[in-house]
Amino acid sequence: MKCRLVDVFARQRFHGNGLTIFYDFESLDEQEMLVLTQEMRQFESIFLKGSPGNWSARIFTMEEELDFAGHPLLGLAYHLHQAHGSLTEPGKWQVAVNGREVTLSSSWEGDGVFRASMSQGEPTHLKTLSSEESSAFYEALNLSPDSCSSYPAEVITTGLPYLILPVDGHLDAIEFMSPDLSPQLARHEAKFVYVLDTRTFEGRTWDNAGKVEDIATGSAAGPAAVYLFRHGLMTKNPITISQGRFCGRPSQIEVLLQFEGREISDVQVAGNVVDVADIRFGS
Repeated sequence: MKCRLVDVFARQRFHGNGLTIFYDFESLDEQEMLVLTQEMRQFESIFLKGSPGNWSARIFTMEEELDFAGHPLLGLAYHLHQAHGSLTEPGKWQVAVNGREVTLSSSWEGDGVFRASMSQGEPTHLKTLSSEESSAFYEALNLSPDSCSSYPAEVITTGLPYLILPVDGHLDAIEFMSPDLSPQLARHEAKFVYVLDTRTFEGRTWDNAGKVEDIATGSAAGPAAVYLFRHGLMTKNPITISQGRFCGRPSQIEVLLQFEGREISDVQVAGNVVDVADIRFGS
């Protein structure tokens, strides 16, 4: 069985968010996919099936399967372009993820720079938290009142619902005081929390036990950009969300909002992808 290792949201190896793409296998069940993801120790892995025009994929963290994720799909665009695309022409790929069709675009931009983008579709605002509801999350992350932003916490999704928790700096003070945020997040229809510095557009997110920090989160960057726009903080379009500094792997995620009138009609998330290794598993 073969797989490919790439780094997403980076222009050089060993930066950005690592991803394992499993593409050469006849059949794997859910448990086998989970075990392989745990073996590779990446935040997420993606498993590709099908043929040109009929691609489907499944995405796993080390704990579970996800309905949607950003950096695995952008990394997958690199693999599809390398295997089926052109060095001179842009590529476009339709991939089904848990029944949802996702459009990926890819191209070589010169000087060995590869760029991938994805359409996340129209965003959905699920909830605005009250001050009391927000305070519970600040406390769970060891954030004092002076680190809190004057903007409200909101749950927004472009495929995966994130609680956007705004702060004015103090990202380095975060420490998980809760053993598992999942029940608390579920009460507000959120899957994960994304702590966003509304001044510098830098974010952080983790698994819900706070054990593993994600390096660059495409599925959260879209909601983060929508949040910034909703509160008049988005000064240009596209914008860049920074992440990964605290993991020693700085990453840059570009987000473009498209409009029909005053309403956001599509969220485009883009970044660079770098090839790291081709891997073959023994029989």
